[in-house]
Amino acid sequence: MRALASLALRDLAALLGREESLHTVHATVLRAAHAIRPVVESGAVLAACSDEFNGEVRAAFERDVARLLSAPEIPGTRRVFALANMGGRIEPGAIALADQHFSARSTRSGEKLLLIEVTGHVGRRETSAGTRWGELDRFGLASPCCGALRLLLDAPESAEAVRFPWFDQLTAFFGPARLATLRGDASPHAMLRAAIVHAVLQAETAIVDLLREPPPTPTHVLLVGLVVVNRRGTDNGILVALHHLHFADGEPDLVAGKALRSTPGALEVDTTRAQLVVRSPFGPEAPHEPPPGPPGSSPAASLRPLARAEPVRAQLARARRQHAQLRHHHGLNVHARAVLRALLQGLSLVAPEVGLAALALESGRELFRAHRLDELLRRGPSSAEARRVLHDLEPTLQQLGHREAREVLEILLAEHHPVLGG
Repeated sequence: MRALASLALRDLAALLGREESLHTVHATVLRAAHAIRPVVESGAVLAACSDEFNGEVRAAFERDVARLLSAPEIPGTRRVFALANMGGRIEPGAIALADQHFSARSTRSGEKLLLIEVTGHVGRRETSAGTRWGELDRFGLASPCCGALRLLLDAPESAEAVRFPWFDQLTAFFGPARLATLRGDASPHAMLRAAIVHAVLQAETAIVDLLREPPPTPTHVLLVGLVVVNRRGTDNGILVALHHLHFADGEPDLVAGKALRSTPGALEVDTTRAQLVVRSPFGPEAPHEPPPGPPGSSPAASLRPLARAEPVRAQLARARRQHAQLRHHHGLNVHARAVLRALLQGLSLVAPEVGLAALALESGRELFRAHRLDELLRRGPSSAEARRVLHDLEPTLQQLGHREAREVLEILLAEHHPVLGG
């Protein structure tokens, strides 16, 4: 990964996976935000679980970050665009709305900074038998924390009988493979791993939203993923993701990114110190060449003329620039899945048949096989049907591991691709 742009940003990146006091984390976040200059205005976004124990992170973010970052004329009650829901989820469209709210001076001249903090949380309770992760003392009673993630792992029968939108969304985000691993995790750290995976995936979703709908004014985005450790006394925090993006003329520049992995089994928890450390190495970067494209005899090849339309070419050109940039500074492990998701969402908006046809060529993969994309393509779906299928495939894309996401992305962007190439 390319070195982060400044000493302050490198200091923040050095906290990745380390449990620190919430004050220390926020002080380092603020220094990193102040290091991104010049900007004419700043805005702050916080996504956090509705749990009452997250009152501390909400107050700390406003006091220690947003108050010192925002322009003096912004009233204290309006400094933070807040998302508070079950688990702390990025809701589609929320980032674009927050960006609009904090764009005043930068619509005329200059650039702005949008600081986004996405948090998961986990309880930490000290007992005579030792530390218990995933619990806290809630008004005198031991209680699961985060309760929403605990319900997700327990999969209560009521979720089969009553539609819980938040439960369905979290289930789709995690996917069956991650959930199976976490539900089978008998270690003391299952809930900690669930909170880390959740925060990493939600931060990725914020990136996807930004890539699909870039800020219309010149904007730096500093995106922080954090797991808040609720405990007796003041809360701690574990930085799990850090991304710096820059947008100019609607074009994104993925300046830098660093994150723990979203694969639960890859999260190594070290409790030999008073404050834990989590590691999740991606492994060595190996030279990677796109595999040969599938033969052009697929029914998808008939859509090549539609794939030549300018809106489709613009989506591909943007994704290819991002891919080249990420390969240059070794950021594909962190960002490949986000770029892939943003590309397919963009194609779904301008030419869903093309997006579906491109992905149908990957239907031999186990994750895609159940969707019978080839059969649908042979039948010739309408634009509305193709868009609906791509929408329903989003959870499948979120399940891709980093290596598979890289491979699928590089196949779609290859010059010899039967539908998108050329």
